Amino acid sequence: HDKHDKHKTWFLHISNVQEEDKGRYMCQINTVTAKTQFGYLHVVVPPNIDDSLSSSDVIVREGSNVTLKCRATGSPTPTVKWKRDDNSKIAINRSLNGNSIEITKISRLDMGAYLCIASNGVPPTVSKRIKVSVDFPPMLWIPHQLVGVPLYFNVTLECFTEAHPTSLNYWTREDEPSPMSECQYKTHMRLHIYNIQQTDYGTYKCVAKNPRGETDGTIRLY
Repeated sequence: HDKHDKHKTWFLHISNVQEEDKGRYMCQINTVTAKTQFGYLHVVVPPNIDDSLSSSDVIVREGSNVTLKCRATGSPTPTVKWKRDDNSKIAINRSLNGNSIEITKISRLDMGAYLCIASNGVPPTVSKRIKVSVDFPPMLWIPHQLVGVPLYFNVTLECFTEAHPTSLNYWTREDEPSPMSECQYKTHMRLHIYNIQQTDYGTYKCVAKNPRGETDGTIRLY
């Protein structure tokens, strides 16, 4: 609506301004020779991330490619920046292109949460957290593959695994096909043998398996 004061100055009041209200406005006096004056309304809109057009949490196989998208709206057009949630650096061979980040031949080192941050100078700055999980078959390493212990002593055999999803880990004896103990999900496996007897000597196998594969390693106790 508009109104004027006693000095014949006219005002245009716009309530609940929306982005579509931006543009050029004209004031015209219909005298014999019409007089006009123009004004331009700039409308600023804080950034907003459109979840429907942005990536959600993803699970990918190691070695594949993945593109994370982050669509932000606002006026002026927001700038989108990417960072790792743990503040670790994004590898230089990753392609950053404003609204998206492309990760080629993804590795387990790329696993974690990524933040896309949208800002345009109009507060507040907004962000979206996208969790990237990388599936890979189990890897296994054994610190000591040959362990010598006298009779009647105690010993602990160790085996480390790394896998995603978490692997199912267990121990077996070379001549015993069934697991020696209850299966557990963990990354540092310890097998405690107390008061060693002659029958305890031999080869022990550490096994790790998940939906992506299976691996094993051996420890010889003598």
